Amino acid sequence: MRARNIKYLPLALVAFLFVVPLHAAANAGVKSTFQYSLSNLYGKFPFNEVRVRADRIRDEVYVVDRGTVRIFNNVGMEVYWFGDDPSLGVIYDLAVDEKGDIFLLSYDLSNALAPKYSIIRCNFRGEIKEILQVSGLPSGFSPFGPNTMVYREGSFFLVNMNEARAIRTDKKGVFQRGYDFLKIIELPEKDRSDKELFGFSIDPAGNLLFTIPVLFKAYVVSPEGKMVASFGKAGSAPGMFGVVSGIAMDDLGNYIVVERLRSVVMVFDKEFRFLQEFGYRGTKPANLIQPNDLVVGNTGKLYVTQVRERGVSVFTLVSD
Repeated sequence: MRARNIKYLPLALVAFLFVVPLHAAANAGVKSTFQYSLSNLYGKFPFNEVRVRADRIRDEVYVVDRGTVRIFNNVGMEVYWFGDDPSLGVIYDLAVDEKGDIFLLSYDLSNALAPKYSIIRCNFRGEIKEILQVSGLPSGFSPFGPNTMVYREGSFFLVNMNEARAIRTDKKGVFQRGYDFLKIIELPEKDRSDKELFGFSIDPAGNLLFTIPVLFKAYVVSPEGKMVASFGKAGSAPGMFGVVSGIAMDDLGNYIVVERLRSVVMVFDKEFRFLQEFGYRGTKPANLIQPNDLVVGNTGKLYVTQVRERGVSVFTLVSD
């Protein structure tokens, strides 16, 4: 147990969590199971379209909710929170490195016409240890305003989802590489207007995964910025894309894709063959309402965000 946990809730108090699993439909060698929702002593947190990040080394989960960071342990119980310090700015996203340092993507909005962002390194209590400024941007990526951040093996990936562009920096914020995803997928210039990313993540091999809902596609791009593959087809049947959003790869090598229109999470194998879907619109614990994003945790866990204060639902996906 990390040192911060002693400040808050004893593990014995997590017994109220919804730990009786509800099974979703299983198919083609994988089984999805609803486990619980992220909670505190008062019950399920009524989160609404929040940002979730998993610290797999320490088996904890971070939720960024309207500038507040909430931390949950491996059974979905809140153990700490921070974000009320004005010096932290407005927190958009975060990442955790191998040592447990927390890096915040934060904006100073004091000048609404020229907001400035930085990467703030904190300890586990949210106390500032270092403020990093991104530097060395080439002309094609300056100015640049990210709204998403992912950390992987000493590099930050900062993404502007609206512009479908990203940069990679080292751990001090020095520019390493830029990605113009619409150019990478060879979308004609005349067709690039309003082509936003709705999902972004990095798979275990370092490939960049993202979705563009108006194209009804999910994409795989190499760390070097080369197109690897794309998949997806417009439609309303199982395995087809209506409004596709979050994307990730699980430890089994499956691609997990959120489909907002039908309120499901879809599973494809490494060859992009559809395996199954789960969730579906409804009010039961295992149902989802317009899911938006997902993050892979330990032991097959999937953390799925959604709207209408339904919170963050935790499923497991394992080999059947």
